Amino acid sequence: MSDTLLTPELELKLIERIRNGDGEAFGRIYDAYKRNLYVTVIYPRVKDADAAEEVLQETFLLALNKIDGFEWQGKSIFFWLRMIAINKVREWINSRKRHSTVDEEVLNYQHDTTFQPEQDTLEKEQAEMLSARINEVLALINERYREAIELRLKKKLPRDECARILDVTVETFDVIFFRACKSFRQMYIKKYGEFAGSPI
Repeated sequence: MSDTLLTPELELKLIERIRNGDGEAFGRIYDAYKRNLYVTVIYPRVKDADAAEEVLQETFLLALNKIDGFEWQGKSIFFWLRMIAINKVREWINSRKRHSTVDEEVLNYQHDTTFQPEQDTLEKEQAEMLSARINEVLALINERYREAIELRLKKKLPRDECARILDVTVETFDVIFFRACKSFRQMYIKKYGEFAGSPI
Protein backbone atom coordinates (compact mmCIF):
# COMPACT_ATOMS: atom_id res chain seq x y z
CA MET A 1 0.00 0.00 0.00
CA SER A 2 2.92 2.39 0.48
CA ASP A 3 6.34 3.08 -1.00
CA THR A 4 7.91 3.12 2.45
CA LEU A 5 6.46 0.79 5.08
CA LEU A 6 5.03 2.68 8.03
CA THR A 7 3.76 0.66 10.94
CA PRO A 8 0.71 1.94 12.85
CA GLU A 9 2.97 2.76 15.80
CA LEU A 10 5.31 4.81 13.59
CA GLU A 11 2.41 6.61 11.92
CA LEU A 12 1.02 7.66 15.30
CA LYS A 13 4.42 9.03 16.33
CA LEU A 14 4.82 10.89 13.04
CA ILE A 15 1.33 12.39 13.29
CA GLU A 16 2.09 13.67 16.78
CA ARG A 17 5.36 15.17 15.57
CA ILE A 18 3.57 16.86 12.65
CA ARG A 19 1.10 18.41 15.07
CA ASN A 20 4.08 19.84 16.91
CA GLY A 21 5.36 21.47 13.73
CA ASP A 22 7.87 18.83 12.60
CA GLY A 23 8.25 19.20 8.82
CA GLU A 24 10.52 16.16 8.54
CA ALA A 25 7.78 13.96 10.00
CA PHE A 26 5.35 15.28 7.41
CA GLY A 27 7.91 14.49 4.74
CA ARG A 28 7.96 10.85 5.94
CA ILE A 29 4.19 10.59 5.52
CA TYR A 30 4.40 12.31 2.14
CA ASP A 31 7.14 10.00 0.86
CA ALA A 32 5.27 6.93 2.07
CA TYR A 33 1.98 7.59 0.32
CA LYS A 34 2.45 10.11 -2.50
CA ARG A 35 3.03 7.53 -5.23
CA ASN A 36 0.09 5.33 -4.27
CA LEU A 37 -2.26 8.31 -4.13
CA TYR A 38 -1.04 9.53 -7.49
CA VAL A 39 -1.13 6.15 -9.23
CA THR A 40 -4.25 4.56 -7.73
CA VAL A 41 -6.48 7.52 -6.84
CA ILE A 42 -5.66 10.75 -8.64
CA TYR A 43 -4.26 10.08 -12.10
CA PRO A 44 -6.85 7.44 -13.12
CA ARG A 45 -9.59 10.01 -12.49
CA VAL A 46 -7.81 13.12 -13.80
CA LYS A 47 -5.88 11.56 -16.71
CA ASP A 48 -3.53 14.54 -16.96
CA ALA A 49 -0.05 14.39 -15.45
CA ASP A 50 0.31 18.09 -14.62
CA ALA A 51 -3.19 18.34 -13.17
CA ALA A 52 -2.68 15.14 -11.20
CA GLU A 53 0.52 16.55 -9.71
CA GLU A 54 -1.31 19.72 -8.66
CA VAL A 55 -4.14 17.70 -7.09
CA LEU A 56 -1.57 15.61 -5.22
CA GLN A 57 0.06 18.72 -3.77
CA GLU A 58 -3.29 20.22 -2.83
CA THR A 59 -4.21 16.94 -1.12
CA PHE A 60 -1.15 16.97 1.12
CA LEU A 61 -1.43 20.71 1.75
CA LEU A 62 -5.00 20.30 2.98
CA ALA A 63 -3.96 17.27 5.03
CA LEU A 64 -1.25 19.35 6.66
CA ASN A 65 -3.71 22.10 7.52
CA LYS A 66 -6.29 19.59 8.84
CA ILE A 67 -3.96 17.19 10.66
CA ASP A 68 -5.10 18.41 14.08
CA GLY A 69 -8.58 17.11 13.28
CA PHE A 70 -7.42 13.66 12.20
CA GLU A 71 -8.72 10.91 14.47
CA TRP A 72 -6.97 7.55 14.58
CA GLN A 73 -9.45 4.74 13.89
CA GLY A 74 -7.11 1.77 13.91
CA LYS A 75 -6.17 1.98 10.23
CA SER A 76 -3.50 3.79 8.25
CA ILE A 77 -3.67 7.53 7.63
CA PHE A 78 -3.49 6.57 3.94
CA PHE A 79 -7.26 6.04 3.90
CA TRP A 80 -7.83 9.56 5.29
CA LEU A 81 -5.46 10.95 2.66
CA ARG A 82 -7.32 8.95 0.02
CA MET A 83 -10.64 10.58 0.97
CA ILE A 84 -9.04 14.02 0.75
CA ALA A 85 -7.56 13.16 -2.65
CA ILE A 86 -10.92 11.99 -4.00
CA ASN A 87 -12.57 15.22 -2.83
CA LYS A 88 -9.79 17.25 -4.44
CA VAL A 89 -10.29 15.35 -7.70
CA ARG A 90 -14.00 16.18 -7.55
CA GLU A 91 -13.16 19.85 -7.03
CA TRP A 92 -10.85 19.75 -10.05
CA ILE A 93 -13.53 18.12 -12.22
CA ASN A 94 -16.15 20.65 -11.10
CA SER A 95 -13.71 23.48 -11.76
CA ARG A 96 -13.20 22.21 -15.31
CA LYS A 97 -16.96 22.19 -15.82
CA ARG A 98 -17.26 25.74 -14.47
CA HIS A 99 -14.47 26.96 -16.72
CA SER A 100 -16.20 25.43 -19.73
CA THR A 101 -19.38 27.27 -18.79
CA VAL A 102 -17.46 30.53 -18.38
CA ASP A 103 -15.86 30.10 -21.81
CA GLU A 104 -19.31 29.76 -23.35
CA GLU A 105 -20.52 32.84 -21.51
CA VAL A 106 -17.55 34.87 -22.75
CA LEU A 107 -18.22 33.82 -26.35
CA ASN A 108 -21.84 34.93 -25.99
CA TYR A 109 -21.07 38.03 -23.93
CA GLN A 110 -22.50 40.52 -26.47
CA HIS A 111 -25.94 38.96 -25.96
CA ASP A 112 -25.92 39.33 -22.17
CA THR A 113 -28.28 42.20 -21.31
CA THR A 114 -27.87 41.68 -17.56
CA PHE A 115 -24.16 42.66 -17.55
CA GLN A 116 -23.36 45.29 -14.90
CA PRO A 117 -20.06 47.20 -15.33
CA GLU A 118 -19.95 48.09 -11.63
CA GLN A 119 -19.69 44.39 -10.78
CA ASP A 120 -16.50 44.12 -12.85
CA THR A 121 -15.10 47.15 -11.05
CA LEU A 122 -15.90 45.65 -7.65
CA GLU A 123 -14.28 42.34 -8.55
CA LYS A 124 -11.19 44.15 -9.84
CA GLU A 125 -10.90 46.10 -6.60
CA GLN A 126 -11.24 42.90 -4.56
CA ALA A 127 -8.57 41.19 -6.66
CA GLU A 128 -6.20 44.14 -6.18
CA MET A 129 -6.84 44.12 -2.43
CA LEU A 130 -6.15 40.38 -2.22
CA SER A 131 -2.95 40.80 -4.24
CA ALA A 132 -1.76 43.53 -1.89
CA ARG A 133 -2.51 41.34 1.14
CA ILE A 134 -0.63 38.40 -0.37
CA ASN A 135 2.45 40.54 -1.01
CA GLU A 136 2.26 41.99 2.49
CA VAL A 137 2.07 38.58 4.15
CA LEU A 138 4.82 37.16 1.92
CA ALA A 139 7.10 39.93 3.12
CA LEU A 140 6.52 38.83 6.73
CA ILE A 141 7.35 35.13 6.47
CA ASN A 142 10.71 33.36 6.38
CA GLU A 143 12.70 34.30 3.25
CA ARG A 144 13.18 30.69 2.15
CA TYR A 145 9.49 30.00 2.58
CA ARG A 146 8.64 33.12 0.59
CA GLU A 147 10.91 32.05 -2.26
CA ALA A 148 9.37 28.57 -2.33
CA ILE A 149 5.84 30.01 -2.60
CA GLU A 150 6.81 32.54 -5.26
CA LEU A 151 8.57 29.93 -7.37
CA ARG A 152 5.75 27.37 -7.18
CA LEU A 153 2.60 29.49 -7.03
CA LYS A 154 3.52 32.82 -8.63
CA LYS A 155 5.96 31.70 -11.31
CA LYS A 156 4.27 28.29 -11.56
CA LEU A 157 7.57 26.49 -12.02
CA PRO A 158 7.62 22.67 -11.85
CA ARG A 159 8.79 21.08 -8.61
CA ASP A 160 12.13 19.90 -9.99
CA GLU A 161 12.97 23.39 -11.25
CA CYS A 162 12.03 24.93 -7.89
CA ALA A 163 14.25 22.39 -6.15
CA ARG A 164 17.16 23.17 -8.50
CA ILE A 165 16.88 26.90 -7.82
CA LEU A 166 16.81 26.33 -4.05
CA ASP A 167 19.63 23.78 -4.39
CA VAL A 168 17.72 20.98 -2.66
CA THR A 169 16.20 17.64 -3.65
CA VAL A 170 12.63 17.55 -4.92
CA GLU A 171 11.56 15.74 -1.76
CA THR A 172 13.16 18.43 0.43
CA PHE A 173 11.51 21.14 -1.66
CA ASP A 174 8.11 19.49 -1.10
CA VAL A 175 8.63 19.69 2.66
CA ILE A 176 9.80 23.32 2.43
CA PHE A 177 6.82 24.21 0.25
CA PHE A 178 4.23 22.62 2.53
CA ARG A 179 5.75 24.27 5.60
CA ALA A 180 5.88 27.57 3.71
CA CYS A 181 2.18 27.36 2.85
CA LYS A 182 1.32 26.54 6.45
CA SER A 183 3.38 29.50 7.68
CA PHE A 184 1.76 31.79 5.11
CA ARG A 185 -1.75 30.68 6.06
CA GLN A 186 -1.11 31.16 9.77
CA MET A 187 0.25 34.66 9.19
CA TYR A 188 -2.59 35.55 6.81
CA ILE A 189 -5.27 34.40 9.25
CA LYS A 190 -3.52 36.25 12.08
CA LYS A 191 -3.71 39.50 10.11
CA TYR A 192 -6.99 39.18 8.24
CA GLY A 193 -9.00 36.38 9.84
CA GLU A 194 -10.08 32.91 8.75
CA PHE A 195 -12.70 34.12 6.29
CA ALA A 196 -10.85 37.04 4.76
CA GLY A 197 -10.12 35.36 1.42
CA SER A 198 -6.96 33.49 2.32
CA PRO A 199 -5.49 32.30 -0.99
CA ILE A 200 -3.64 29.25 0.43
